[in-house]
Amino acid sequence: MPSLDRGLGQNRGDRALSRRTEIAAAIAAHNDTATDVLLPPAAARLLIAMFPRREVCQRSLDDLARAGFDRRGVVRLLHALIEAGFLSKQPGQGRAPNIYRLHLPPVRR
Repeated sequence: MPSLDRGLGQNRGDRALSRRTEIAAAIAAHNDTATDVLLPPAAARLLIAMFPRREVCQRSLDDLARAGFDRRGVVRLLHALIEAGFLSKQPGQGRAPNIYRLHLPPVRR
């Protein structure tokens, strides 16, 4: 019987799918146990857009808006994700966008 070892030969599509699944599961787990802030489905979509493969994102708010998000909504979602411990933020230098780091599982405050 062939082995189902997925470590070798795993393609980018598989990694992206597993990242989407990992993010969606983390948001769902947060919402199941949250006593303060529930995150909307758009929060998972935003994290998936920001972090398709890596744990660091330095995209501008305008760039995220062009990816299909309302600019004001992105600001609110980023704040909620920081408060929930999914993101940390480092201010960008000069005109460079902020740097966001993804935390899965979220960092508890």
